[in-house]
Amino acid sequence: MLFKRAEQKLHEALVLCGIVSREGRPAPHVADAQTVDYRDVSAVVRKADFIRVEPTEDGIAAYREVVEGAFACGAVIPAPYGTIFRNRDALLRWLELHYFTLADALRYLHDRQVARVHVSPAALGTWDTVEHRARGADLEVTAFDAFRVLKRQAVAYVPIEVAGRRSEQGAEGAFLVEREHWSQFMSLLKEEQRRLPDLKFEHTGPWPAYDFVRLDLNG
Repeated sequence: MLFKRAEQKLHEALVLCGIVSREGRPAPHVADAQTVDYRDVSAVVRKADFIRVEPTEDGIAAYREVVEGAFACGAVIPAPYGTIFRNRDALLRWLELHYFTLADALRYLHDRQVARVHVSPAALGTWDTVEHRARGADLEVTAFDAFRVLKRQAVAYVPIEVAGRRSEQGAEGAFLVEREHWSQFMSLLKEEQRRLPDLKFEHTGPWPAYDFVRLDLNG
């Protein structure tokens, strides 16, 4: 009997994928996902066993499906991958403890989305010529000068560090942009590409604010 109760508790765990507001938005319709509500915020979760799970390609894809499904309906605070609570009550206690911080973060992210921009040499061979060698050595400086220009149409900016990437391979940054200013940001990006033809500008998005929020999982 004790074993059966322990097994039941094992299966009561919830994986937290993100936090959303309940105000003025439909519940996220994502396969295998559900919400746990506290006041006007909701935790978007999936059922799981209470065990540590190593990151896998399929696991990360499933997590992103939930986060980005929620993002399609409005602002979402992504939780770190693999965040798991023993049961619903433990999650509700955490929501109560951090309610005001979560509500403030959701207000900050409302109607904002992320663009990731990667800047690299337009052609590696070009950057090996005598004419461009000095500028190639300063590629990172040049890229961040372009990022400084792009920040004019963004609410916030953070550099993205990639382990093992050398400075001559380029630089990457994330920009938090108002939804209504997205087209202006894209236009400014095209202008920077024309201004700096020796650089290649690549962008992805819009994304949830993966790069701009860090949940406090203590307490």
